[in-house]
This record gives sequence, C-alpha cells and structure tokens, in this order.
Amino acid sequence: MEKTNPKTADVLDGNITQAQLNQWKYKHKKVVKLTINDDDDTTLFAYFKKPDIAIRSAVLQASKMDEFKALEVLFKNCYLGGDGKIEQEDDLRLNITTAFSDHIQPKPVKVEIL
Repeated sequence: MEKTNPKTADVLDGNITQAQLNQWKYKHKKVVKLTINDDDDTTLFAYFKKPDIAIRSAVLQASKMDEFKALEVLFKNCYLGGDGKIEQEDDLRLNITTAFSDHIQPKPVKVEIL
C-alpha cells in the first residue's frame, strides 16, 4: 500500500494560508494587505477588511474622544490576521492601522451644479 503525505497548506505572507485568504475574500469581498518593517528590519504583514458603515460610525464616535482609541476600534473591527507581532507591539499596530485608515479615507468626488 502506497503512503501519501498529507499536503501542506500553502503558507503566505503573514503566516496565513491560501485557504484562509480565499475564505476572507469570499466573506468580505475585498481584503487589504499591508506591509511594515519592525525594528529588526523584518517584514511583517497584516490583512484587513474594509469597514462597513457601523464600524465607520464607531470609529468616528471614538475619534471625538481619543484619536488612539479610534485607531484601536478600527484595528479590532477590521484586522483579519497576519504576523502576531503586529498584535503584540503597540507601535507596529499603531503604524499599520494609521496606514490602513489613510487608505480607506473617502475618495474625491466631483460635484457639478447644472
């Protein structure tokens, strides 16, 4: 009888699997991948979903009291996964969430009065 080795899952950046990424894409439609280097110049990866209106509202409410709290609300509600070091170190989490926040800002709209 021939032995077969179980297939190892394809591990992607941020120690996630292709199956996990596919599941996120199916559930959230779009997944945003961000890259950051830590103090040791190691490249780390984080994956986020775009916030819906309820998350945006919570972030806006939190930002009225504390900008850092707003970023934490955004992180907790949109972060899907990635390198664990990002979750553990405040400066990495702050930097990557700030970059994500900048990415999801409203796009310019052209207004024309007719």
